[in-house]
Formats: sequence, C-alpha cells, structure tokens
Amino acid sequence: MGFYKKNKKEIITLQLISQILGKVKVEYAAQEPQWAHVILDITPRGFSTGLLKYNDSHFEIEVDLIKSIIVIKTEENDTDIKLTDGKSISEYYQEIMNTAAAVGLALSIHTKPQEMETKTPFEDDIVHYHYKEDVARQILKWFQFAWDAEQQFIAPFRQRKVYPGLFWGTFDVSCIVIYNEFEPFPDDSKVIERAAFDEHMIEFGFWLGDDDFEHPTFFTLPYPFVEGVELETDDSFPPESYFSSKMAEYIYEMKDSIDQAESGEVIRFMEASCRKSFEYLKWQNTEHSFVELKMEKNKKQ
Repeated sequence: MGFYKKNKKEIITLQLISQILGKVKVEYAAQEPQWAHVILDITPRGFSTGLLKYNDSHFEIEVDLIKSIIVIKTEENDTDIKLTDGKSISEYYQEIMNTAAAVGLALSIHTKPQEMETKTPFEDDIVHYHYKEDVARQILKWFQFAWDAEQQFIAPFRQRKVYPGLFWGTFDVSCIVIYNEFEPFPDDSKVIERAAFDEHMIEFGFWLGDDDFEHPTFFTLPYPFVEGVELETDDSFPPESYFSSKMAEYIYEMKDSIDQAESGEVIRFMEASCRKSFEYLKWQNTEHSFVELKMEKNKKQ
C-alpha cells in the first residue's frame, strides 16, 4: 500500500489544519497574482503563515510537526496548541481563534474548506481528528524534500516566478514560472481559477498522492492547459515519468521511500518538462532562462 492510502486520514486532517492557516493569509496578506500571497512557508519544523499584520500587531501561526504543536507568535507572546490524535478540526479551529483573540488578534476567516471533498465548515467538523507524530514527520520530510528540489530548480531561473511553498487548497508544494502574456481564465465565475490562471505560466508541484496516485508525486502543469495534444517525453526525462492527457500534466511518481528519493532526478524531471512546456506554449525569447549565473558556487548542496 502506498504512502497516501496508508495515511489518508492523517493527511486529510493536516490539510484541513493547513486550510485554517491559509484562510488567515487570504484575509490578512497583501494580495498578489496567482494567489502567491496565500502560500504557506515550509519551515524546519512544519509550515507557517509567515509574517502577517493585524491592526498594529505583527503575528505568525506555525504548525510545528516536530513538537506536535500549533504556535501563535506575536511580538510578546508564543502560545501553543497541542496537536494530538482524537482532537477534531472543530476543536483546532476554536482553539486557534480563541487563542489568537486572547492575545489581541480578533481574526475572522471563511470556514468552509475549499478544493476538498469535505465541505463541512471547520467549526462543525468532528469527523477529522487523526494525528500520528511519525506520519506528521514523514509528511514534513516529503514537503522539505520537494521544497528543496523545487528551490534548486527555480532559484537561478531567469524568469518571473513564484517560489516554492504549500498551496493548502490542494495540499501541494509548488512553484511557478510566469510569462508576460495575459490569458484570462475562460470562466470568470470560478473564484479560485480566475485569479490563479490569468497569465501564461508553468506550475511545478508535488503532492502526497490521492485516490488515483498511491505514492507522492511531482507534476508539471502548463497554462493555457494542454488540449488535444499528447506532449512527449524523451531521454531527457527520468524513466517512468510521462505526460497525462487526462490531467494535462507531466507526472513523476515517487515509488521509493523518502530516504531513497533522489533530488537530482526530480530536478531533471522539472527541467525536461519545462523545456517541453516552453515548446508547447510557444514562449519567445526564453533561451536565456537556463543561462548559468556568473557567481562562484556557494555551500548550498
């Protein structure tokens, strides 16, 4: 049994917790294209809102998967909420909101989950309550692995970009390369999509799996979406990577454990799928994108 199916309940519970943090960012972060302002930071211990401001107070909320706590940080206080098996999303939501209010943060968010099968508002959700410390740490390892591989790929990339972070709606760690050509999403009634997809772009991402993918998986998604064409893979791609016409994405499934995963092969997948996506999207004047930086190598491994 793959990682996702084995740990589905724990993954969904953590995703719902991440959605609470993400919806805080929706309300209190300065807005950016592609929803870049709502991405959660991957940290040494978990994931975080990063620095936010409420009235005259700066704050941060972090889910610490090493110590199994949620930490609400202000200039003067660190307040912990325990992550534990058996505690429901309803309880987490109430504790986060009440704890924040107690330190002067009267936060208000939309409480209905998005981009998930479950639609129960956080305050009413008593069916998602699964937490295991060892699973949480494995999830963190996968997220950090994905963040590092994506960061190595995109950091020297000579193009407008969104750096890697946790897109909590779909619970994937992703980064984006953007081309300066406006391409509005065809259905303006779609609140998420109309802001996410309005320029030519390529998204490079990772998710832990789902009901169709047993294993953690990397993907590359060009926009405008691929339609009516089967994009190619060749020897520049890692073995077993492929293009899914159903998903309109390049796919690279990680069937080995996190301890055996190779970041070099992931970067190879992103570079190869990027070049093929350039060709499909007919982006002009991108030859410089991969030109090596004129800097001495640093200690980054």
